Amino acid sequence: MAEKIINLRRYRLTLEYDGTNFSGWQKQTDARTVQGDLLKAAVRVFGEIPMDIQGCGRTDAGVHALEYVAHLEVASLLPPQEVARMLEETLPKDMAVRAVEAAEPRFHARHSCIARSYVYHLRNRKSAFGKRYSWWVHDEMDLAVMQRAGAALKGMHDFAAFAEKQELKKSTKVMVHQVRILADGELIRLRVVGSHFLWHMVRRMVGVLVEVGCNRLSEKEVAALLHTHSDIPFNHTAPAAGLFFEKAFYDENELERFLQE
Repeated sequence: MAEKIINLRRYRLTLEYDGTNFSGWQKQTDARTVQGDLLKAAVRVFGEIPMDIQGCGRTDAGVHALEYVAHLEVASLLPPQEVARMLEETLPKDMAVRAVEAAEPRFHARHSCIARSYVYHLRNRKSAFGKRYSWWVHDEMDLAVMQRAGAALKGMHDFAAFAEKQELKKSTKVMVHQVRILADGELIRLRVVGSHFLWHMVRRMVGVLVEVGCNRLSEKEVAALLHTHSDIPFNHTAPAAGLFFEKAFYDENELERFLQE
């Protein structure tokens, strides 16, 4: 009797997660991670068979995600909606599946991604419920000055001053499409959209811009960070709790529409 052949299928997953109790996205042997928990859930759904899960980028420990994209490749005949239902029932309470779609064999969550958006939540007053998801800045911030300083970070620049030392061995050039500040009462959202980001880069951008808003750094000093090595970004890394991976982009038109909103 001939063996039944099941071809590999690739699924595109859109996830959200509370990063508080995760040591980032990437699987580790001695720590809880998003990729690690997702793999465990997939094994419970599909069984102990070869599979591959890749994400659209790595997130730091404590960083959250609103629409994080990953792909799952596995030998399966299950329709996407069934995969979504079974994963949703299996994943821990601080992870959720927003969507599962059939993907083309060449689709790769990271390599196919053309841009990523992060949003950082700042608060201008203390909140009993905000500590896990925002950064309370005690001093008053000048948002207009922060926006002008952020504009200097737009474009293709060398962000070596914002990088970890181990990343200096490779290119530290990043295309930043947008730095935008959105005020909504006591909550301030600082959005950064770029081709990709270096480790801790967004949190250091936020920290530097907060220093500008609090009148402890000047706009000129921020612009100078793109041309010199400095400890300023490292010394002002914003807390992880306020950072959310917002969206991954795979289409130029979609990215353009998002930037114009």
